Amino acid sequence: MEKKRLKKQWCLYGSVGALFLGSGLSLISEAGHWKHQGTNILYWVGGGILGLALAISGVVFLINAGILKERIRKL
Repeated sequence: MEKKRLKKQWCLYGSVGALFLGSGLSLISEAGHWKHQGTNILYWVGGGILGLALAISGVVFLINAGILKERIRKL
């Protein structure tokens, strides 16, 4: 039962991590475009900060998924 729960958690963490990392990197790139287009500073700075937060959160989720995968392998 423990292994099944860990596999579900691993799948969830991996999916959320990939989604957050991809969204964060896309938002960082978009914020760079907004800056060069002369958009209001609040939009591109806020977008860049939010993109960084999403990307870092995605990396954390992916690391946790890797840790879970190792625990599953040991069972």
